[in-house]
Amino acid sequence: MAHSQVEEVARGLAAWVEDLLVDLERLESSLSPRLVSDFAGDPPHEVSSKTRRALGKDVADFLEEHPGLDGAGLIFQLSQLKPETARIEWWVRDEEKINRRDFILDPDSDRFYDYEYLEWFKGAFHAGTRTVAGPYIDHLGVDDYLLTMAVPCSVDGVKVGVAGIDILMNDVEAELLRILSPISGCAVLSRHNQVLVGNSAQLSTGVRIAVMPPGYSRIPIAVDNVDLSLVYPDPQLS
Repeated sequence: MAHSQVEEVARGLAAWVEDLLVDLERLESSLSPRLVSDFAGDPPHEVSSKTRRALGKDVADFLEEHPGLDGAGLIFQLSQLKPETARIEWWVRDEEKINRRDFILDPDSDRFYDYEYLEWFKGAFHAGTRTVAGPYIDHLGVDDYLLTMAVPCSVDGVKVGVAGIDILMNDVEAELLRILSPISGCAVLSRHNQVLVGNSAQLSTGVRIAVMPPGYSRIPIAVDNVDLSLVYPDPQLS
């Protein structure tokens, strides 16, 4: 296996991630101006029904254009919202329809969706960077095995939350296994050295690689502000 083949696979992976993040940033750029009126002045704010309808149409169009995505929308810092009307502006694919998804945001409920501590929110909102989080099971969210991408969301220059997309891991695997197919026994690693997708039993989804296996090397997957890498069997080490 030539090193150029490894680099080509890494470029293919980078292109897949970069394209999704660029499209997500465009979605945020189209959604955030719709909030200017509702978010004028100091928080807490309330998203009006008119704004919500406009957001829903934009997100539905986005999901129609991206059939591989499960959900998309905006998630605000809770302190930005009036507690009595706080909602996540999130829409999901439901067979042939795009439906709004409600989450429980009451801190007194045992089903409270305390998303502010989750990696995708902390990375995109608090660190202010593109974030790729997963794979994980979103027990109190969509209750499925997911990969989430998120970017900061600002209104009139004020950071108010994040824009995000969810992709079911079955769909992530379908895309990435195709890209990885030229190399046997390789995998994509997250920033936590967890296997995102791999094409061998040793490197299966969710496995954490504490120590690089003997005979393997890794190279970065070049996506701005995202720490992913490709691990592969290196013939030069065998």
